[in-house]
Amino acid sequence: MSSTAPDLDVPVNFAQRQTFTERATSRAWWFLGTLAVLRNPVGGPRVPAVIELTIPPGGSPPRHVHDELEDSFLVLDGEVVVRCGEQTIVGTPGTYVVVPLGTEHTFRVTSPYPARLLLVHGDDSFLRLIEAAGTPAPELRLPPAGEFDMDLETLVRLNEEHDSRILGPSLSEDDARAFLGEPAAGNAQVALGPVNHISLQVTDVGRSAQWYAAAFNLDRVSQETAEEGSGHALLVSRSGGWLLSLTTASSPGVAHVAISCTDRDTLLAWRELLLQRAVAAGTITDAPYGSGFVVRDPDGLELELFAPPAQTP
Repeated sequence: MSSTAPDLDVPVNFAQRQTFTERATSRAWWFLGTLAVLRNPVGGPRVPAVIELTIPPGGSPPRHVHDELEDSFLVLDGEVVVRCGEQTIVGTPGTYVVVPLGTEHTFRVTSPYPARLLLVHGDDSFLRLIEAAGTPAPELRLPPAGEFDMDLETLVRLNEEHDSRILGPSLSEDDARAFLGEPAAGNAQVALGPVNHISLQVTDVGRSAQWYAAAFNLDRVSQETAEEGSGHALLVSRSGGWLLSLTTASSPGVAHVAISCTDRDTLLAWRELLLQRAVAAGTITDAPYGSGFVVRDPDGLELELFAPPAQTP
């Protein structure tokens, strides 16, 4: 992310005014445990303020109220339980929430991976709060847990200065789970499935493909090999459940093993969990055949977590 993006407050010649934004080059802040990305074009109006807010699992702001701002947001990713006055709803991707003026409200992220909300505000009071309480984000990810927390007195004061009066505590995990009809989260973990595929490095792909097919009753799905044996082959178990990938290398070995996740949501949950455990998880790669990311153990061995593509009706 560029750290030299022009300030929105600086007058810009209309002919030079930015007409669109890209997420990677937008201004962003680490704000009270969240990532706030401002999508308003540089030199354009601050209102409506369009802010992409990423909140970690369990994230919940204090119960608060706006006297001038009609809070509204579109859920892009994740699941949030929203409490607005006496009403409680579940927000999932596609849910659009509008909080009436003067109505106390809060929410809690109940998905096992971060929620992403697109805030659309008719004034810039919340944007000014982000600018006052946030820290410019050097990269587009959630901040380290607890690193930019602030004391309650400062938090209350800054909120009051920006039309956000704090009235009570955050929405508890137990209350949110009770509304969903689920037991308290406790120590529940997201489950991993069986091995999805194994990727091996071999010296002669054609020879190895023939051997594995005969030895384990595998069917060759594809094979591209040169006369000297270099290339790539993909074999599948006839009973289903796992794949074998073979690629050429100067010395044989295991390239990586892929463990399956039920779906992409579970894959996201595992990536977030690994990051919380200080495990360097790679970027998720999406392809027509599924999604996955790679981690390395202390010896540098690769392990992939893989999710199949979503089923289409």
